[in-house]
Amino acid sequence: MIGALRARSRAQLRALLRQGHPVDPAALEGWAYRGTVLAAPAFVERLTWQTFQKAFHRQPDTGRLVGWNVRVHQDGAGAPSRPRTRRGVPVTAWPFEVVEPREGVVPPGFDRGLLIDYAPFAGVADSMRAVKDPLVSLAPGNADTLLGVSVVSLGGVCVETPTWFVLEREHPVRFVPPPFAPGALLQAFERRWADALFDAVLGTPVDDRERFWALLAAHGPAALAPGLRLAVHTLTFLPLTLRGFRRPFFALDAPAQLACIEVMASHPRLLVRQVVSTLKVLASFALVEAPGVRSALAAAAGPAGAQAGGAR
Repeated sequence: MIGALRARSRAQLRALLRQGHPVDPAALEGWAYRGTVLAAPAFVERLTWQTFQKAFHRQPDTGRLVGWNVRVHQDGAGAPSRPRTRRGVPVTAWPFEVVEPREGVVPPGFDRGLLIDYAPFAGVADSMRAVKDPLVSLAPGNADTLLGVSVVSLGGVCVETPTWFVLEREHPVRFVPPPFAPGALLQAFERRWADALFDAVLGTPVDDRERFWALLAAHGPAALAPGLRLAVHTLTFLPLTLRGFRRPFFALDAPAQLACIEVMASHPRLLVRQVVSTLKVLASFALVEAPGVRSALAAAAGPAGAQAGGAR
């Protein structure tokens, strides 16, 4: 299938999309699809990634069908996907919502299936706000193989881009990024700020962050999210007012972050010192949730501790 589609011209792919079949949204939710770029010029193939993943997820609280792209190692069109990771977590980009095509948003004849819309999660100045991906099935009633193309839609004017792609059902979704995870406490960028603060408080990076954040979201008090967000934002930007730092916490190098935490921990304002103390407690929970630390604690506690550690 992939070989035959890669051999087709953009005009032939355009005809296929206009003859395509509707896609049942329920058939997408909970699945990761391997994407392969089609009909791209040779110089584009050398400069860009030719394979990727698109993951689809139904948000339980809103009922919206959303998704994201996963960056994968470029092992070739026929190889299984190997997600790129950062700190043990798949690298995701370009979140989107799946909606019904709307008149004036896609070119004529491109409305037979569904529409991947990047605007709901793009910033005001983000060029992805204008990108839409019409998506159709290549066989009636079958969502295993889908054909799509990226178009730019601005002010009722739709322009087809050279980015044609095919999606093949690959496996159930194994990772839901923080913005879409049930009960997510912080946005992705806030998580990065918080992780930098936790690493500095502990003096060492924390393993298994995903387990820690998942447990915190599932079992933390209802009022935790706004308080945690306030604490993270406060300590992230307080260094801008401190002599010798004058930059956001995440922009400092590791030694400066360690020094900055010490300064904030002895700040003349009690509220600042209390915020640092609270993050130290949470950072300790994150450290204890690391597999190596749990194993060491269980070993130190003897058989009873090992059984308790295994029960978790």
